[in-house]
Amino acid sequence: MRGFFLAVQPMTWFHELTSFELAAFVVGVIALLSIIGVALVAPRVRSSSLHQHFDNGTIAGLLSALIGVYAVAAGLTAVAVWGNLVDAGGDVSKEAAAIAVLYQDLGGYPQPLQNQSRRALVAYTKYVINVEWPQHQKGVLPTDTLRIIEQAQRSIVSFEPATEGQKIIQAQVLHSYNQLLQAHWRRMQAVRDTALPVELWVVVILLGAIAISSCFLLRVDSFALHATVTLLVAAPIALVLYFIAVSDHPFQGGINVSSAPYREVLEKMLLVTEVEGVERTRPAQ
Repeated sequence: MRGFFLAVQPMTWFHELTSFELAAFVVGVIALLSIIGVALVAPRVRSSSLHQHFDNGTIAGLLSALIGVYAVAAGLTAVAVWGNLVDAGGDVSKEAAAIAVLYQDLGGYPQPLQNQSRRALVAYTKYVINVEWPQHQKGVLPTDTLRIIEQAQRSIVSFEPATEGQKIIQAQVLHSYNQLLQAHWRRMQAVRDTALPVELWVVVILLGAIAISSCFLLRVDSFALHATVTLLVAAPIALVLYFIAVSDHPFQGGINVSSAPYREVLEKMLLVTEVEGVERTRPAQ
């Protein structure tokens, strides 16, 4: 059993496949193993005395019970996986919104601190898109994030408000910055901790294998008909396993969280910077 756990644990290579490739692989492998199982096991079952004690109705009842247990376990697992994906997408949207709010709040800073802090925030957003996101898609946590965050933090904490209005602005900026930090660390946690545990993978795979294997015990004289019945049971199991696999890691695989919210915020920040630059260079009337 220890060897089986070690074999299942490094199953991360399938996240490099597209959704179609992964679906074809999972369904194809399970269908092939099912047909091989029928070819190898069914003749031995027919030659044994099993059907003298149990008819197809009894075996079909056992099969129905096994499929019901699998449906409950796999269904709950699929719901949990989808919930993790939705939560990760929510964390990304909250961080992008926090960036936009903080950029707006920094507009209350005097020059040149306003431009310095906003440039640091733009640099952080570009870092998320161009550096962190490709690493997320490989399941790797970035190592240089703290340096980028500290650059923005230094610009913010260096401001010393001199008036009551500036104190209000500084308090709002610090609040928005803390919201950004919280969203950032939630995203890091989603990258690291949302994968299904190996033990749950083992349970789901073994339940599916047991349900399919029970089809081998049926007495069907035609090999083609027996294989067809087995494939009809195996196909839904394969599709559920495919959905769990493709959604397991929110930032990897065919179904993943997009970096689009950051890109939209970055475009708006750059547009605001361009517009304000034009207004500053426009001669006074």
